Amino acid sequence: MKLDPIIPLVCSLILSYVFVVASFHKWQNLDEFRETLTNYQVLPEIFLGVFVFAIPAVELICGIALLVPYSLTVSAIGAGILLSMYIGAIAINLLKGRRTIDCGCGGTEQKQAISEGLILRNGVLLFFAYCLLIAVSSRELVALDWVIALLATVVGCLFYNIVNQLLVNKDLLRGLREYG
Repeated sequence: MKLDPIIPLVCSLILSYVFVVASFHKWQNLDEFRETLTNYQVLPEIFLGVFVFAIPAVELICGIALLVPYSLTVSAIGAGILLSMYIGAIAINLLKGRRTIDCGCGGTEQKQAISEGLILRNGVLLFFAYCLLIAVSSRELVALDWVIALLATVVGCLFYNIVNQLLVNKDLLRGLREYG
């Protein structure tokens, strides 16, 4: 099976957006990100200092590399590894009943508790990374393809932001119900 070249193009652009934005959120407040990593309780304390810097750095490198055709395979594998790590850390904590941990994906202004919804969202992103590893047909992209790719990327990024906001709002509504 070979994919039309527009599919991996859109997948790489959306993943690039997700990783670059996630990286910037983490760089804005490294102390808070360290606290988030500590709360997950999946890393030994000795490694926290390294991962506080390594995760946003790898996200940024991966996000930029997803835009470079020559590094697409390696960056897709890197994205898949990161997303699998995130899914695993969330799943471990959900299985332990620890549902109030901030996921750490929205920065200081968008706190959201871990949930099955985040696993699903990251699973879709993992599928996008997988699409970058599938063979692509040799069809040349024409001008209309680039317009469609741009529009699909914008819609995909907006959809990603909407899903994140809905997950944040779900937590806020739950808090209001418990308070009221």
